Amino acid sequence: MSESVNPEKLHQELKDAGLPVVSVSASGRVNYSRSLTASEQKTADQVIANHDPVVSDSDVFIEKLKLAGLSRDDVLYALWKSIAEGDNLNKDRLVETMNQF
Repeated sequence: MSESVNPEKLHQELKDAGLPVVSVSASGRVNYSRSLTASEQKTADQVIANHDPVVSDSDVFIEKLKLAGLSRDDVLYALWKSIAEGDNLNKDRLVETMNQF
């Protein structure tokens, strides 16, 4: 495992690959709920080799939403009001709040 790992992201990648992952440590150690089959081990090795620890812009945005006490529904509503109705008040308030974080 490389020295650089994003535990939450790798955990999700392994889970998305259908592997019985229980946890991933900051050092990259992966714990499974059972021993992997040879095929699963090959899949795990591929997922780990392809793992990019860089957090996506989307993940950063979602984290900022949480810190600001906002939800995806808040964003959706502000977007709807802005695009469909031309009312930018909710969007502007959301952006103002997000810029504090």
